[in-house]
Amino acid sequence: MLLLPAKSFMQLIFNTKFFLVTLLFVESLFVFAQKIPDAPRNTIWVSSTASADVIASRESIAKFADQAKQAGFDTVILYTKELNGHVIYPSKIAPRLVEHKGVKYNTDFDALKTFIEECHKRNLRLHAAFDIFTEGNKLIPGIGVGFDKHKDWQSVAYDVDEKDKKIKIAPIGEFKQGIPLWVNAALPQVQDYELSIIKEVLTNYDVDGVVMDRARWNGINCDFSDYSRERFQDYIKNKNLKFPEEVYEIKLDASGKKQIVEGKFYKQWLEWRASVIKGFFVRLNKMVKKTKPKVSLESYVGSWYPIYNDVGVNWASEKYKVPYKWATPDYNKTGYAELVDVLYVGLYYPNNTEAEATKAGANSWRSVEGAAKLAREVTRGANVVHGVINYGDDNLSTEKLGRGTRIIAEETSGVSIFEASHVKRRNVWSLLETILTAKQTKLKGAK
Repeated sequence: MLLLPAKSFMQLIFNTKFFLVTLLFVESLFVFAQKIPDAPRNTIWVSSTASADVIASRESIAKFADQAKQAGFDTVILYTKELNGHVIYPSKIAPRLVEHKGVKYNTDFDALKTFIEECHKRNLRLHAAFDIFTEGNKLIPGIGVGFDKHKDWQSVAYDVDEKDKKIKIAPIGEFKQGIPLWVNAALPQVQDYELSIIKEVLTNYDVDGVVMDRARWNGINCDFSDYSRERFQDYIKNKNLKFPEEVYEIKLDASGKKQIVEGKFYKQWLEWRASVIKGFFVRLNKMVKKTKPKVSLESYVGSWYPIYNDVGVNWASEKYKVPYKWATPDYNKTGYAELVDVLYVGLYYPNNTEAEATKAGANSWRSVEGAAKLAREVTRGANVVHGVINYGDDNLSTEKLGRGTRIIAEETSGVSIFEASHVKRRNVWSLLETILTAKQTKLKGAK
């Protein structure tokens, strides 16, 4: 056995301690340098129903977070409230998601809290997404507060029922068509309820952002409730409104096809509906910035702005003068772009480029490239625009989706991939890694 002199032995201990301290210091510098990004750039969506396997346990969440990080994503957008109105955390307000289509959920742990922890360990942002004005799934009748506890919240539709081809005005749950059970966005109690869920998450969880989805009306057929009629009468200052005829009237042609005959207040009706949604975002913005000012407030919308009046939303800037014939001179005042930090626009088109769309006989905006450009144009730099591409569209090849993703990286401030289950099914993690690491998108148009 070799014995060291006491002085040499003490010097060895000192050198070893110095090395370990230095190593820890260097590691801490590396962790600091790899801090959570200040803003989202490349995002991936996770549905708590379609990707039930991802939120099943801490291990499955950690595995997904590793995959997302490796592929070049910096943000995970997790559906915290699904269209059925259920949430993935123990809430004092909303019902918890415990089962969906035979899949039982592990309620022994908090999936939202765990996802935040695992993302933050890897310096990923976690944004909580909320399906706003839906409180049930018509494919699973009876599940959701819109079916039972608050049936009176259901949006009232004026439409042709696909069940018997008859024209009627009735709660939307009584129509055969459609899947989400929409609630009336104009009802104060509905807005209060949705805002209270978002506030609960902001108060109790360290989320980096909140994302609104389905913060809109079902379609042009909503809402024709007595409450909405009264509010619209107040809006146009006309208590003698003939309803619904002076908004529009449905007629069936000889073949039974539905025709909408616009009434004298049709354009004002479109404006009023958009003003309701903007009013909700005014309240939302105020609540979020007061509750947790540094959290990013975001919204998802369809990118087909020229016809988005159908769902009663104006996601453009107040400064954008709407040029379409359906718009009133004051329609721009209903724009809510200034109220959100990031706007995710769904770029779901069979054509990637404007040239391809034109060649196919479509408007140039009916393409990934064209719609992305239009989104930047109408938002006027009021927020940051990210492009969303749907990898669940089986009509598009993986190659075509890849080209669309590259265009989004060039034309918008961030690439947003919908949705995790489709990425897994198509096995495109390596493709996305190639795209996201080759082209690090820059945040354009920030306020």
